[in-house]
Amino acid sequence: MAGGLIDRLGKRQYPAIVLYLLMIGGAFLVGVVIFDLVIMPGIVGRGNVAVAPAIEGMSLKQAQEVCRKERLEVAVAGYRSSDETPEGYVISQDPAQGQGLKQGRTIKVALSSGPRMEIVPSFAGKTIREAEVLAGSSGLSKGRTVRIFAPGEGQPSVLATSPAAGTKVPRGAPVDILVAMHGEPKAYVMPDLVGRDYPFVKDRLERLGFNVVHAASRKRGDGKFPNAILSQTPPAGAKIKEGDTIELVVSALE
Repeated sequence: MAGGLIDRLGKRQYPAIVLYLLMIGGAFLVGVVIFDLVIMPGIVGRGNVAVAPAIEGMSLKQAQEVCRKERLEVAVAGYRSSDETPEGYVISQDPAQGQGLKQGRTIKVALSSGPRMEIVPSFAGKTIREAEVLAGSSGLSKGRTVRIFAPGEGQPSVLATSPAAGTKVPRGAPVDILVAMHGEPKAYVMPDLVGRDYPFVKDRLERLGFNVVHAASRKRGDGKFPNAILSQTPPAGAKIKEGDTIELVVSALE
């Protein structure tokens, strides 16, 4: 009898225990949801968090428009020279792309100020070799050398440059020099240059005092390697003098 009574009591209490446990579990889940959706956003501000968009490589105006959609601001923190990024475009951003921050906060950007600029120094009175060294030490390169003959004696010297001294140019820009040659120009007979290597011929002719002009490039012809000379002016056999200009048509690299 006693065992049967205990069994009956157990059967009657079991549903109440299950219901009690379910109520506890439900209350716990409700608490988690409230904590996650209500309490935590109030603590960490997750309810108004934005993700920093990728704005590197954009113009300042484009970056501002993209950030405005995310309810973020853009502030220019500085400028840096760049040969790859155009002037006025974003080089870097802070916070970086993908980082979270509150809406209304500011993304600091560095903008490109364009290529680094150099000032053309004065080459006046320099020899050709001195001009080459000065151009390199100034962050520039020596461009074409044009020679003219002037009366009197002395070493060849630079009369003027293009761009002129004091001009701001991008770093690495070529500077053409006008060189005064003294004495009588040497006379030569124009050789046949067709089929020869243009860089090699150009270097040799300029060393002899000629002005070499790359007149044009044409497509590669049959049997012609890239940079091969296709035609020349003056023609082979013509009389030429030191300081004259020689025009060469060269085969294309492609």
